[in-house]
Amino acid sequence: MKKTLLLLGLIMLPVALFAQGTVQFNNSASTQLTTNSTSSPPPGHAPDRVGLTTGAGQYTIGLYIAPQGTTDPLAFSLMGPTTLSQSGLGNGRFNGNPLPNNFAISNNTGQTIAFQVRAWSTFAGATYEAALGRTDLLTRYLGASTIGEVTPATGLTPTPALFGTAPGQVLGFQLTPVIPEPSSIALGLLGLGAIALFRRRK
Repeated sequence: MKKTLLLLGLIMLPVALFAQGTVQFNNSASTQLTTNSTSSPPPGHAPDRVGLTTGAGQYTIGLYIAPQGTTDPLAFSLMGPTTLSQSGLGNGRFNGNPLPNNFAISNNTGQTIAFQVRAWSTFAGATYEAALGRTDLLTRYLGASTIGEVTPATGLTPTPALFGTAPGQVLGFQLTPVIPEPSSIALGLLGLGAIALFRRRK
């Protein structure tokens, strides 16, 4: 009996040493992503409507994590590869799980973490921060979930979902258009043009 237990312990040791925490990085039909379109929306958007995100690949979704209890969004870091909207699932949906496995959290062996799911227009950049920091005159869409908490699964424990109504889970969220403010140079040129026009009329 002791030999059997020792053998089982030796078999399980590598599993414990190399276990990585995993989560389900996808949303469901009840936690879809929505958008508030503008009168001049990008391809795939209907003008002036609130509804499900449309247009395959129009949005990039990333999982941002931080230590348990973190509430400052600036303290979160992008974890692993991002994914695109509508991974064959339909409007408002995404699936970031590299099938057939679930999404692995690096350097996590089952410790509870805080997380936030962020989405942005794919053309605007590779990360949420890049899309937010665009200074050109592109209208782009950005959105983020509330902050949740999850204990990633290790070994044979069930892999937890990030989206849902259970404690620690988050709901679907809305992406809203960000229209860059005109630069001070552009405003200055507009002012000079108005002055010149006014003087010419005089």
